Amino acid sequence: MDQFMGMQMLMGISKLPSYPMYWMNEIRINTIADVMPINRPILEMVRDNCHKIEPEPVHSIDEQIIPAKTKHSGIRQYNPKKPHKWGFKMFVRSGSSGIIYDFFCGAKSSGREDCSAENVVLRLAERIPKNLNFKLGFDNWFCTLSLCLKLKEIGILTTATIRTNRIAKCPLLSEKDLKKQGRGSFSYKVDANSGLLLLRWFDNKCVHMTSTYCSANTSGNVKRWDQKNRKHIQVPWPQVVKEYNTGMGGVDLSDMLISLYRIPMKTKRCYLRVLVHCMDICKINAWLLYRRHGNQLNISQRSQLNLLQFSSQIANALLMKSKRVDRPKKIIN
Repeated sequence: MDQFMGMQMLMGISKLPSYPMYWMNEIRINTIADVMPINRPILEMVRDNCHKIEPEPVHSIDEQIIPAKTKHSGIRQYNPKKPHKWGFKMFVRSGSSGIIYDFFCGAKSSGREDCSAENVVLRLAERIPKNLNFKLGFDNWFCTLSLCLKLKEIGILTTATIRTNRIAKCPLLSEKDLKKQGRGSFSYKVDANSGLLLLRWFDNKCVHMTSTYCSANTSGNVKRWDQKNRKHIQVPWPQVVKEYNTGMGGVDLSDMLISLYRIPMKTKRCYLRVLVHCMDICKINAWLLYRRHGNQLNISQRSQLNLLQFSSQIANALLMKSKRVDRPKKIIN
């Protein structure tokens, strides 16, 4: 209480336009921010429980949007590629089944953390078992060649798409040359020291891939639509592209499951929306674990509860928790 009173007095002396500015990186006032750090007990509790889940061999990292259109929050963002375009950004590490193992909402309590794309991946990969053949995928927003090499050094295998301006002038065949060879053609280089693969594959347009464990060998064909001839055709695709498509999509699957029975919350307070989203994460993780254990026990899919039935049972159990059961009254004639 003494520290709180002293902090309030100091705020009266060092006045700023808004309270959050005392904790901002640019103008952080340590005397105040260190006394009362930004603690997130509920977020940490949910994360700790996510960490306890037995991990899958294939993981992916992607952005997740907590839907919000409120105009009074400075942390709201717009992402046209997401199902919910307006909202609060959350970085998520998920398995291919859709189970969320870790997430990241922003800087730590100290307010000094570097939130660049590379450091977000390294932070979310901290809990992945090392040197046990665990694989991690992410898209070109996060990917750099140096990031893939750092992850390989700590024992995590990666497959990712990468942007053209990040391939360090690797001498691959140009898009024009690959287009002449037709759909499914590709060009690649492998670093002799690190074993890092860099590949340019031509489908409708060029796709750039990198991996620390995949080869560039073709792995069958994939069905594509030929706009010119108005029919489906078979296009050869490299193993690295197949691995990426198989491993990615866990975060999008989790997003879809959350959207089916999302807990409604109409409020301008951003922390309430984050709280409700954490409840949705817990519910979806619980249902996916229930399905995983059911499959391990050879219980048929028909005998297992679907998401609607599972959510209803959780809601009823919470409503009945600590509810007093009255004893039947004796009827006196």
